[in-house]
Amino acid sequence: MKFIFLLSIIFFNIKYLQSSPLVNIDWLSKNICKESIKVIEVGKSLNSYKVEHINCSIYTNFYKDKWRIKKNNVPYSLPDHNHIKRLVESFGIKENDTLVLYPKRNDKYAIAEVTSIYFTLKFIGHNSIYILDGGFYDFKKKYPFKIDEGPMQMIKKSNYKLNINTSIIANFEDVKENIKNNKVLVDSRENDFFHGINKLKNFQEYGTIRGATNIPSMWNLENRGLKFNNLSVLKKIYKIKNIDGKNDHPIFFCYAGIESSINWFVSSEILKHEKSRLYEPSLYEWLERDQEFFVK
Repeated sequence: MKFIFLLSIIFFNIKYLQSSPLVNIDWLSKNICKESIKVIEVGKSLNSYKVEHINCSIYTNFYKDKWRIKKNNVPYSLPDHNHIKRLVESFGIKENDTLVLYPKRNDKYAIAEVTSIYFTLKFIGHNSIYILDGGFYDFKKKYPFKIDEGPMQMIKKSNYKLNINTSIIANFEDVKENIKNNKVLVDSRENDFFHGINKLKNFQEYGTIRGATNIPSMWNLENRGLKFNNLSVLKKIYKIKNIDGKNDHPIFFCYAGIESSINWFVSSEILKHEKSRLYEPSLYEWLERDQEFFVK
């Protein structure tokens, strides 16, 4: 009976993980500190990690660890394959590991940094990646006794074999093809940026790509926090925008592919729109290459 009970727990865990790219705090509380599960805090302060973090988790800084780099004058670009390989190996990640990413603090780009790392791991062919829905403080509130302090544990470097997945990424020509065929192109920035009322301080122009629709990435998050809206709300967003995610082959963009990774994550991973792609260089590249299709 005990053996059957253990098997049922294992089966439940596998089924739970396969059903969603999100894990809740209760599941994580039962699965931290397991050898095959790596929990990764995505934060902006190593000192904050040292003060408090989820038991057995490791730490990464999206910017300092260079999950994105400046390339061809485009900031926050996806690095080349060898760079990503070295980065992943520096965290001791193996192909069969289950990875759970969690954001630390609720600032403007907290979830976007997490979904960008998720996208990178998906791009190199990693199959078992999840995000902790609600982030660190929801976990701490319920499981304060599973919070640790101190420096990060020593990491043994791994040897990771990449299996590049190009199906989730769109390039400049793919975007033009979507425009030509009246397929969906989604600007993931705030509404005032989309309409050309405001713009990023150092960006050259106001406006967006001609033919794009707008889903601000924050719409996906409950009260703009660290928890994703429930499935019915996410589906409602697509209904409001009259987007058939399965057949419209949506491509998502923003200024430099960070915010739009949230929209890609929701469309591709939660709503299971298999043809969803991220135009990673986004408007920084587009403006340099084709101002004809830029609406001011």
